[in-house]
Amino acid sequence: MLCSDSQQSRGVLGRRLARPARKVYEPRRGFLIAAAGAQDVAQEFALRLQRAPAISPNVDRLQLKSSLQGLLSSLRDDPSIEGRSDHVEFLLAWWSYPERKPVALHLLSGGAGEWVDGWAFGGVPLGIEMASFAIGTMRYLDPSALALRQAEVVALKVLRDTIEVGVEGIAGDVQLGIVAHDGIRHVAGAEMRTLQRTVDLWEARCAELLRETRDDRASPSPSARAESGR
Repeated sequence: MLCSDSQQSRGVLGRRLARPARKVYEPRRGFLIAAAGAQDVAQEFALRLQRAPAISPNVDRLQLKSSLQGLLSSLRDDPSIEGRSDHVEFLLAWWSYPERKPVALHLLSGGAGEWVDGWAFGGVPLGIEMASFAIGTMRYLDPSALALRQAEVVALKVLRDTIEVGVEGIAGDVQLGIVAHDGIRHVAGAEMRTLQRTVDLWEARCAELLRETRDDRASPSPSARAESGR
């Protein structure tokens, strides 16, 4: 599952120009990608991935990792984008047919690749800090024990919290994509609105519990009332 905001930003801090952008999408059949950093570099990487003949979810994941790193390396060697490729990273996910399960790879600008076994974040440092803090507040949840819909709700809340903090360069609606054995699925429309309402209910219930705790502390216990009446 990949999740992202939907704002594309250009310019320096404090003077950014922003516009809506699709940031979680399927560059070629069977692969889901989310990118952070220079959008023209990210788009060029997606185009090269789309055209690469030997890349398929049917091959071994190590072979795939090597092929993806090769694509990024050749992109970084392109003199037309030299320098801008130093600040781009990708999260890629696909259904591995040899392993019969979804796998995800965090591909960094320098070419390093890290397999994702749980929650992983990419993008501006402050955004990563906020998202990491948001998921840290839910450490009582075991990701491996969550049903898919539960994981979607958690991911949506993490991204919403990160966006609402107001980190520069992160804004817009949340985009969410799922990798399953039968293909890529984008969560949108009525399905996304249902998830949004679920998160709204979650937050409202948290606020209600806090109010109940406050009211319990404000009300004297029966023994305390009896003592005061003597």
